[in-house]
Amino acid sequence: MKKTLRYLSAFMAILMVMQIFGVSGFAFDSKPLTQNEWQERYDTFITSNTLPLLCVGRDQTELNLTWHAAKESAFPEVKLSENENMEAAATFTGEKVEAENENQLVCRVTMTGIKENTTYYYSYHGENGWSVPEKYESKGFDDFKMMVVGDIQIGGQSTDNPDEQSRIGYVWQSVLDEALTKNPDISFLLSPGDNISTGKSADEWQTLMMPTYVPNLPMALAIGNHDKKGFAYNYYTFMPNEYFGKYFEGLDRDFWFRYGDVLFLVFDATSASAADHRAMAEEAVKANPDVKWKIATMHQALYGAGYSPLDPETTILLNAVFQPIFDMYGVDLVLTGHSHLQSRSDFIKNGLVIGKAESGKTYKNPNGIIYLNSNACCGTSGTFNNIFSAYTFEDADVVTYTTLEFSGDSMKVKTFRGDNSELLDSVTLSKTKFKSPSPFIVFLKRIPYMIVEFLGYVYLKGDEITVKIRGGHF
Repeated sequence: MKKTLRYLSAFMAILMVMQIFGVSGFAFDSKPLTQNEWQERYDTFITSNTLPLLCVGRDQTELNLTWHAAKESAFPEVKLSENENMEAAATFTGEKVEAENENQLVCRVTMTGIKENTTYYYSYHGENGWSVPEKYESKGFDDFKMMVVGDIQIGGQSTDNPDEQSRIGYVWQSVLDEALTKNPDISFLLSPGDNISTGKSADEWQTLMMPTYVPNLPMALAIGNHDKKGFAYNYYTFMPNEYFGKYFEGLDRDFWFRYGDVLFLVFDATSASAADHRAMAEEAVKANPDVKWKIATMHQALYGAGYSPLDPETTILLNAVFQPIFDMYGVDLVLTGHSHLQSRSDFIKNGLVIGKAESGKTYKNPNGIIYLNSNACCGTSGTFNNIFSAYTFEDADVVTYTTLEFSGDSMKVKTFRGDNSELLDSVTLSKTKFKSPSPFIVFLKRIPYMIVEFLGYVYLKGDEITVKIRGGHF
């Protein structure tokens, strides 16, 4: 009996040490790349235009996969197995659609039946037959962690500059390496937009998909103004529950997905169609009345450091479109990018700070919404506080990443340096009251919002003319 107790005590001690030092049973297999190793990888893959992108599914039991293949060999089929030798593999068939070039087609396949805490291997039918199996390790479904990296923007502000494209690609690879090595329990990555620079380049998308971790990490990619400069996003992503709306045109679309007890609402903030954005939020919330948390994502930095309260587009126009939606449907946290400035707000409601959100503290059943803005892989900017800021990161030379950790009734929001994972900022929200928005209250709030919807439609039509004149979004 004493020996059993000693073994049990030793086992518990090991578990405590593992928790203290962040060790877990999860691990991403990739290793850091030197600059030269990255350049070799870049030179190998940059002209292939066949790299796959693993995307989040409609919920935690699904995964989406998309890739380009030559027309004559394109076959939208994926095998999924719990063995690397692909024994007893399930086969999933999807669809093939037109690509942005005349020589290829785009394959899109959804894998279903994903179980939690399980190691999988998937193989897709590429140009040379079945691909080498890629590993995917599912994490917990009830308690989980995800990460945010802002404005990856492969290509930066340049056009047709392979050196700059490769440089930013290596930053992207390095941030993923740092974040996933220190946080091997990450379930997926969310980007608040500006994934590439020109919106048109296949090379930029290949560079985005080139890091060694990308085949193993599902992604949810919002649309930013740089993505909106072309239509490439349409051919390289496969997002769930895409909502194309009544007034959206061209590349415009929102999407949503659920993971555990969290609903993620991803908005295309480059479109001012308030009616479509509200309708998407309503669809998602009605389909998921039992969630604990609602996280919204959009590109432009509402309440972000660097913007004055009188900024005409971000603080006034986009605030008028989105803030009522967030309030109407009970959003808890909003993730943004665009300004290349890392910052986080206090609790905000109706455009006003209604409560402090100090770093390192926990807030139970808070009132109001926190807005967190990410800086950029392609280059960050100096920053300054505004009246909404609870935290800003002043080092313009350091990329950051943020994790959201959901456990029980709490959500921990932590921001780290992307080079050494030093904790920069954290805030914990605890919620014991989980209520769906009252349909009657939503109806009352929607009445004045109809004016915003009408004005948004007018702005949308005017913006279409402006975009045509200037040849695309800024």
